[in-house]
Amino acid sequence: MESHKESLIRFIESIEDNDVISRERNRTESTSNVSEKNIPPVNPQIVRELGVRLERTAKDLDGMLRFLEKETGKMSKHTTTFVDIHSRAVDDISDVTDGAVKAMYSLLSKAAVMQRDLTKIEMMSSHLKSINKYLERLDTH
Repeated sequence: MESHKESLIRFIESIEDNDVISRERNRTESTSNVSEKNIPPVNPQIVRELGVRLERTAKDLDGMLRFLEKETGKMSKHTTTFVDIHSRAVDDISDVTDGAVKAMYSLLSKAAVMQRDLTKIEMMSSHLKSINKYLERLDTH
């Protein structure tokens, strides 16, 4: 299959050979009453310059496409990296939250044990106070 560059070069060469121009003139003469005097001659230097500019434009477009492809690859790599970082951060936060919840339940359990023990101590204190009152009554009698 012929590349774009090769087809452009072939097209320009055909223009330089006046092949396309003569076909266009024949078509114009057959479809309208325009005389050849109104059609200016084609300057071959302009055609060559046009070919050079077309090649330069094609190279520039190829360069831009390569640049865009490279930048798109970088963006894809960065996106993958950011998604991985986000995933690890979510996992770390989940682990920390899980640990905090377990510590909270442990603390609540210890507080319940302390409350139960304090209740026993209060009961013992109450018994000691009543014993103390009883002893004081015995001493006073």
